[in-house]
Amino acid sequence: MQHSYASFLLAWCLRQFRGERTLAAAYHLFSGKKSAQTLQDSKWFQLEPFFGAWKNVTMSSLEAAAGWLAEQRLAMVVGDRAYRLTEAGEEWLSEREALFPRHMNGWRYHEVELPFWQRLSLIGQTLSNLNAGRRFAPICRDERTLRWVKRYLMDKGGRAALTRELYEELLRLLAAVSEEAALVFTLRLTSADRIGWTAEQIAAHLQKEALYVEFLFRDALHYIMAEAEAGRSPALAELMDGLAPVALTQSAQKTYEWLQKGKTIEEIAAIRRLKRSTIEDHLVEIAANVPAFSIAPFVAAEKAAAVQAAAKTLGTRKLKQIREALGGAVSYFEIRLVLAKEVGRWMKS
Repeated sequence: MQHSYASFLLAWCLRQFRGERTLAAAYHLFSGKKSAQTLQDSKWFQLEPFFGAWKNVTMSSLEAAAGWLAEQRLAMVVGDRAYRLTEAGEEWLSEREALFPRHMNGWRYHEVELPFWQRLSLIGQTLSNLNAGRRFAPICRDERTLRWVKRYLMDKGGRAALTRELYEELLRLLAAVSEEAALVFTLRLTSADRIGWTAEQIAAHLQKEALYVEFLFRDALHYIMAEAEAGRSPALAELMDGLAPVALTQSAQKTYEWLQKGKTIEEIAAIRRLKRSTIEDHLVEIAANVPAFSIAPFVAAEKAAAVQAAAKTLGTRKLKQIREALGGAVSYFEIRLVLAKEVGRWMKS
């Protein structure tokens, strides 16, 4: 096996994991598994860009990538199905930093990227064909998208002005991403003159890997979505209508609502007929994703400070090591809460 984009992606994860997670953790991260552990990992190890970004990943592809890295002495086995980059691996990865999709935000957009893309591509196809006076078969067959785009175009009126506005806005936005990402994104678009290419067709044309092309496409798409969501792209802001990313899983959201009503962990567990450990998982998820949420009611300030100090001194996110360093004076739940809340501020890879 030669160097592949899968090897690069896995190497990036291994650098972040520092030997503290297995290949299964990378698999669950890429596929977007919404378990408490994977949700935490994506935050603790600053891997949010990759969450849910490679939905059809297979364990065999990751094992092959890990095997290649090990053969090249870029990674070494440090446990059961766990790997860590070697010094040569760190250097190899640093030399390929440019391959990292710097605008990708799988954590935020992996569930809403498809409907946004369907709206954008169908609007582009429709305007292109209407301006050319041609009949066409919609590139997207999703009924909700078809209805949404129809309402959008009827509300907008002035077809020529809208076409010009969207064209100029896309040019501006694509100028902010890499030339490769802009080209891939453009080739995916359908107009009156051509049908948008698939990732495989683009890969063959550019003589690149299909996986690399997919990540280039998402890099551009997520950048456009972020600009639209932030209101910095008025022409595309409406395309995010009803697609606001959900910060919490549905179950964690329900727990958060009960917390806001003043209920305790025990009370919520009883009301929802769930285990205390499940409610604790929800609190960790809330701490990681809701900036206004305070962990003070659940972790004393001196304990939080001790956890932070131990984690930084040890250079680890392993709960057992941190707890042992503190003489067992802090619970696993308290450590998880502190790590979830503070990771973005002090635990930098």
